Amino acid sequence: MRGLVILLVIFYPFLSLALKIPDPELAGKTNPHWTGRSCLECHEKKPVKGKPADIKFGGDIDRMCMSCHKTRQLVAGEHAVGITLKEGAHIRKPPSDFPLPNGRISCITCHDARLQEAANKTANSANPSFLRRYPYEMVKTFEWAKSEMDERYQQDRYGICLFCHVQGAVLQFSPHKNQIKPNGEINAELCLMCHTEVPDREAIDRKDWKIIGRLQDQCKNCHMGKTRYHPIRVTHYGNNPPQKIRNQIKSAERKLGVLIPYDNDAKGEGRLVCPSCHNPHQRGVQKNPVTAKGADVHQKLKVEGFGMCLACHGTSPGMPQMGAPF
Repeated sequence: MRGLVILLVIFYPFLSLALKIPDPELAGKTNPHWTGRSCLECHEKKPVKGKPADIKFGGDIDRMCMSCHKTRQLVAGEHAVGITLKEGAHIRKPPSDFPLPNGRISCITCHDARLQEAANKTANSANPSFLRRYPYEMVKTFEWAKSEMDERYQQDRYGICLFCHVQGAVLQFSPHKNQIKPNGEINAELCLMCHTEVPDREAIDRKDWKIIGRLQDQCKNCHMGKTRYHPIRVTHYGNNPPQKIRNQIKSAERKLGVLIPYDNDAKGEGRLVCPSCHNPHQRGVQKNPVTAKGADVHQKLKVEGFGMCLACHGTSPGMPQMGAPF
């Protein structure tokens, strides 16, 4: 019995996707899609054809969508929103029926909520995410490596990506690479993927980092589905550490000369986020040695190996000393 429980814990993330197990974090929320009976979940008043939609959240559609979907367990590879689309060798401007509010990629760039109004009763099962211009031809869209194709990215739903992305092995753009130009200057264009402006490279206080929105949302924009069961099948993301752990973290910061930041929730309570353990920058971007820890090391961990675990959980007899590699 114990073995069965362990197997369920390990494979739950995959089973939940395969069997469409309801996401517990959406429990209690009304699903407004495809029913035609829950208009006021998204609209200030029932919409009338030909008149303004009166979207909640002051008309900010992304905020409205993310009020439910920001914590949903999604397949890795879903798209970031709120970033400016910049045409180049591998990116092109999509057709006019893929809207870019203020030149930025939005939820409605790919999803057309009005498709839920279709009289076709099979639309829900055929295109449950109301993707624009569905269906698509079966095409190769994404390659994790030149020698290996991930079968998930041969699905026809990913044909929508080719309205902006040029087909090839470079579709999975990463802002973590090429942050410094060959001449040693900062690549400001990449900084602006996460920051409102290029921040002070010596800054150690979070308020000086000029983060777009909340710190906790930056990684999730691209790495959706990576916040649960991590690491070692335990969810750390979003946890509010008890005082004992907080004291240990403060001690580790002093001893190791590292910064393990929190992000405050609506109540002002600090919660663990991806940058608590990982440094998303390349070596040389940050000039302060405290914030620069973890740049360009394996998994971008601020303390290498098992030492990252011990920075929060401390040491005990028989365990490696803090900072020792696993």
